[in-house]
Amino acid sequence: MTHDLSGKWSGIFNYPHTEPPTAFEADIADLGGSIVGTVHEPNLYSNPPGALIAAAIDGHRDGRSVTFSKFYDASEGYDDMVVYTGTLNDEATEISGRWTIPGVWSGTFLMIRPAAVVIVEAGEEVQADGEHLQRGE
Repeated sequence: MTHDLSGKWSGIFNYPHTEPPTAFEADIADLGGSIVGTVHEPNLYSNPPGALIAAAIDGHRDGRSVTFSKFYDASEGYDDMVVYTGTLNDEATEISGRWTIPGVWSGTFLMIRPAAVVIVEAGEEVQADGEHLQRGE
């Protein structure tokens, strides 16, 4: 089964050391298995705190296997490439796996796609989670 990963994802990655887990937002375009997009995450070393940094992602999806590299804008003070390797769940709503800065360190990550919003016309029957629903007029 093929799953299109296009859309917005929320995630968290964990460091192997004393840094706290870091939340991030990703916007992915899945072009027939080729993945491109952007990630926004907090800059842990910004002053004042709370600034976001952006990174580009480039990778691929093959069945349930997802791999992409994250490239920061070097002007932000980050120049490491981060490689993410994960597995997509059966519903195509979660990707979990490991990130690695080759030769430096690694940790785990989890990405979750928010539930799809379905717009229904009056009287139209839809199916959600195996249950038939009908919106009233």
